[in-house]
Amino acid sequence: MTRQPQHDPGPPGGATRTPDSGTRRRGPTLIRIAAGIALSVMAAWAVVSTGTGAAVNAPTSGGRPVDATDDELLHRASERLIARCMARHGFTYTEQPPPSSAGQDFRYVLDDVGWAREHGYGALLGRPGAWDQDANSVNLEKLSTERQRDWQRTLLGSGRELTVDLPDLGRMSAPDNGCTADARLTLYRDLAGWYRVRRIADHVGSYVAGKVTGALEYRTGLSVWASCVRQRGYAASSPRELREIVAAEAPESVGEQAREREVDAAEAEAECATSSGLSQTIDALERRYRPEIERRFARELDALRSFEREAVPRARKTLANA
Repeated sequence: MTRQPQHDPGPPGGATRTPDSGTRRRGPTLIRIAAGIALSVMAAWAVVSTGTGAAVNAPTSGGRPVDATDDELLHRASERLIARCMARHGFTYTEQPPPSSAGQDFRYVLDDVGWAREHGYGALLGRPGAWDQDANSVNLEKLSTERQRDWQRTLLGSGRELTVDLPDLGRMSAPDNGCTADARLTLYRDLAGWYRVRRIADHVGSYVAGKVTGALEYRTGLSVWASCVRQRGYAASSPRELREIVAAEAPESVGEQAREREVDAAEAEAECATSSGLSQTIDALERRYRPEIERRFARELDALRSFEREAVPRARKTLANA
C-alpha cells in the first residue's frame, strides 16, 4: 500500500475527518498528555495562521523539498532550541529523535501479513504504553501537579491563540508563544506563514483519504473485505470496527490469550485486505487522487519547500553552537 511521506503524519488532534480505519484514542493523564506532546510536538501543535487563510510573506519557488538528511537536521535543531528554551525557564526537556521514516502507514487497512503476525496491531489500538518509556514522562513524574502544568504551558504556550481554517477539515488554533513556537520562529522567521503551509502539507494525506474513502471502488472493496473477515469470525464492516472489537474485548490486557486474539484479528484484517483486492484498490485510488490534491495545494507546498530550504543554514548554526 502507498506509504505516507514523512511530512504527512496525518491529522493531529482537532476537528478533522478520518477514514474508516482511524484508531481510537483514550483519555490520557496530564503526565501522558505532556509526554506525548514532547514525543511529537510537530504533529500535536495545532495550526497557526493569520486567521485569514493566507500565508504571510511566504516565499515561492519551483525548488525541490529538502532531502531526508536536511529534514532530520531541521527536526534536531528544533528540538535543541526547545530544550534550551525550557532550560531557561528552569525545566528539563529531553530532545526527541526524528520520527522513523520506515514506519508503516495503515490509515485505511492493515495489509502487511508479516507485520501483523509479529506486532499484532502494535500502537494502532491507541494504547498509550509507548509514552510511558519517554524520558520526559520520567522527569515529569518527579514534579508536582502544578509544576507539570507549568512545564506543559512553557512547552506549548498559552493564550494569544492564532487560528486557521483548513478547507473542509475545520478550524484549529495554537498559542503563538511558548518554547515550541519560539523554536519555529527562530528557524523559519515567519511563524504564521510557515506553520500554515506546513500544516496544510501535513494534511494532504487526509484530503486524499477523503477522496479515496468516498469512491465507489473503495466502498465496493470494503464490502468484499468485510465478507472475508466475517468468514474468519469477525462481524466487522470496516478495519476501524474490527480494531474496536479487539480493543473492547481486552482494552489494556497484556496476557498471552489476549495477545493471540489480537494477532489473529490483525492477521485476518491483513490477509483479507490482500485477498479481497482492497489494498490494491486503495493503491490505485491513491495514485488517482494524490496528484489532484497536490495540485490543489501547490502554492502552499511550494512555500513550505522554500521555508525549509532557507531554514537549513540556521539549523546548522543552532546545532554547531552546543
